[in-house]
Amino acid sequence: MNQSLEKLEINVYQLVQKFETQLGENRRHQEEIARLKSEITRHQMAQEQQKNEHQAAVDELSEALMVQMSNLKNEMQNRIQTVTDEMQNKIDELTAENQKYRDALNANAKHLRKLLSRLPLQPEATQQEGC
Repeated sequence: MNQSLEKLEINVYQLVQKFETQLGENRRHQEEIARLKSEITRHQMAQEQQKNEHQAAVDELSEALMVQMSNLKNEMQNRIQTVTDEMQNKIDELTAENQKYRDALNANAKHLRKLLSRLPLQPEATQQEGC
């Protein structure tokens, strides 16, 4: 019976050793799980921060682009207005110059008619011989 008891003691001791080994492994696994969970959380937070920074950069660039587009639009509108004004001024100048030449032509035509009216009338036969 002593031998059975010793065998039983050895078995119990071996079971206790196995149990303690399993507890140690379980504790290491729990620590590894906690470390991995912490690392996952850290990666998720870093990813979220990176996503937020990216979105902020996109928003900032979008705003800058909108401001630049607005400035370009205003610049183009001002340039178009300037060119339009310059063209209208040129049209007005040319119209005034055209009117000046028309007035000069009308005055010359009137003067020529006046001079022609002062010429003596020739008989038709003489006019035909002169031709």
